[in-house]
Amino acid sequence: MYEPDAEAMPADELTALQLERLRSLTGRLLAAGGQTATRLADAGVRDSRDVTALTDLPRLPMTTKDDLWGAYPFGMNVVPLSECVAVHGSSGTGGRPTLVSYTRADLALWARMCARALAAAGAAPGSIVHNAYGYGLFTGGLGFHQGAVELGATVVPASGGMTQRQVTLIRELRPDVLACTPSYAIRLGEALADAGLRPGNGLGLRAGLFGAEPWSGEFRARVESLLGLRALDVYGLSEVIGPGVACECLAAADGLHVNEDHFLTEAVDPATGTPVPDGTPGELVFSSLTRQALPLLRYRTGDIASLRREDCPCGRTLVKMSKITGRRDDMLVVRGVNVYPSEVERVVLAEPAVSPDYLLVMDVRAEGRRLVACLELQPEGGAARAGLAADLAARLRTELGVGVDVRIMPPGTVPRSEVGKAVRVVQWTGGDPPLPGLE
Repeated sequence: MYEPDAEAMPADELTALQLERLRSLTGRLLAAGGQTATRLADAGVRDSRDVTALTDLPRLPMTTKDDLWGAYPFGMNVVPLSECVAVHGSSGTGGRPTLVSYTRADLALWARMCARALAAAGAAPGSIVHNAYGYGLFTGGLGFHQGAVELGATVVPASGGMTQRQVTLIRELRPDVLACTPSYAIRLGEALADAGLRPGNGLGLRAGLFGAEPWSGEFRARVESLLGLRALDVYGLSEVIGPGVACECLAAADGLHVNEDHFLTEAVDPATGTPVPDGTPGELVFSSLTRQALPLLRYRTGDIASLRREDCPCGRTLVKMSKITGRRDDMLVVRGVNVYPSEVERVVLAEPAVSPDYLLVMDVRAEGRRLVACLELQPEGGAARAGLAADLAARLRTELGVGVDVRIMPPGTVPRSEVGKAVRVVQWTGGDPPLPGLE
């Protein structure tokens, strides 16, 4: 652990700290005035002392992306712009990007959270971290860069794209930790294999931190087989701080430890906003307890996951969140059945012959909304065995309760991810098909 006193804090001490910081957050928001202060007053909170326990959370107002959009660019900051030293932008998952501000203290906090994530993956001073997240407004690259520096590791700021150069860097510098999106981990692994770098044959990666996209356990198995490392999920969003909000640990890799001493987390019913029990999937809601420039109270992320509290072999006492199973706004409705893209991925990637590169096409040209899973075969898989598409369609119907058309596409048809997040779903509203040969 990078900060064991915080990451393994006894439950009663953590609860007391969270309440103290929640009161401080509400006090700062009330003092700043504006929309959140008005909502707090309407909820009966006119002084931070009106928050008496963490059980008061459900009666406090929520914050949404619409609030950030409405206050663009700096309207929700609670410190003067002269105290802000950086801005970052979200990836635009909800349709357009948001802009968020950071003070020096915010950047220091973010670096520590990313250092926690790297330490959970086994990184330490002396480690070499190959950072293939994109640098820029997107928080991934700079987040892990400053986290590696904070930890005392050596960071290779490769950024995204230019895959052949990355292959050269990995061959010559022999990093032990890789950080990038899961889709780019596959692309990079294929390029490394083409260059003769495989697990046990010149490839010494031990762990990878892969985030910014939902990915399934089946996808994890593909990445681990290709790169010979322990694939760990990492979670964050710029509105809360960036990557480092939560991360899996090397000891268990069965859920992401949320740094809840700084990010108070809840899971709520996406439709009603009411809390759901631990273990039940819900929409993640975060209160950024210690952030200075843009502290958010009960921010609705749109990400669907479940929370659980249990002992972990690593010794951390922090609550665990499951992998993200989807986003509230990414849910597909097919003939009245709700389907998340990650559910389709889980089924199709359980078939070893199928490549991890896929595209889901929602055909909305006619009544009924047809979902088409466009797949490719593994390069070594040869020709599609007879009936593979039909078998996968049958499995999807059994697992998801809805019909999905499965198409095995020619090699190279499905776009690969070189920079940024992979596009997994497209709408076909008319005109030419989104992929050549699709009917």
